[in-house]
Amino acid sequence: MLNTFVYKQNNMSTFENTLDNPGVTVAALAVSHPAALSVFTKYNIDYCCGGNRSLEEACLRAGLNPDKIREEIFSSPAQPSSIPMRAEQWSAALLADYIVQNHHEYVRRAIPEIEALLEKVCAAHGNDNLWLLNIQQDFSDLAEELLNHMNKEEVALFPAIKRMEAHQDSGHPLADTLQAPITMMEQEHVIAGDLMKSIRGLSSHYTVPEFACPTYRVTYQKLKEFDDDLMTHVHLENNILFRKAGHVCNHQDNLANDQFTN
Repeated sequence: MLNTFVYKQNNMSTFENTLDNPGVTVAALAVSHPAALSVFTKYNIDYCCGGNRSLEEACLRAGLNPDKIREEIFSSPAQPSSIPMRAEQWSAALLADYIVQNHHEYVRRAIPEIEALLEKVCAAHGNDNLWLLNIQQDFSDLAEELLNHMNKEEVALFPAIKRMEAHQDSGHPLADTLQAPITMMEQEHVIAGDLMKSIRGLSSHYTVPEFACPTYRVTYQKLKEFDDDLMTHVHLENNILFRKAGHVCNHQDNLANDQFTN
């Protein structure tokens, strides 16, 4: 159901979403302008963990001209996207379930497959391509991080968000305790994002060497798919789900952020 917990698009002054606004954030554009996603991906602009930066700052960090990026977003048609249509209008419960069923389950399926591929590729080519060993270690660290992270979301945070949504009209006490775990999850997203960026760099953005065998090629393809899915996954959580919960938290008189730490 699309209840009172959805974004108030017409009166949320904290969520500016126009290209003309010089302070518009990358996250806001990612939500409100579907065409922005392909542009951000093309220029490696982080709209997930780095989504709170303004478009100007993100472009300057990447050595890009903000006016050029803004114009490209404006002129680009929306491309097919893995992000569900109008996800910002969904209830928090529906969005949390979607994330678990589509992204958490994908991660759990993909990790053993990619680990097995990396094991084969490293055994065959690791001595001559040392970056493969680094990719394998980074992915192992990433897998451990994500599995622990998703479990915390599914066991604690997502159920708390759902309960608060269901009782928000009566002032559910969970509203006082959600900001701390949300901040923790966002910090863990940064850790995962840094590991993914390292893999991206080590693989030269998944560019397969000319000598690569079929297994090598499939490994890079699967890593890129994992990277793309993680970008969407974190975007839905940081920029939509957590903003919904945070919008309620920020309107409470008394925050008790240290009561919910796991």
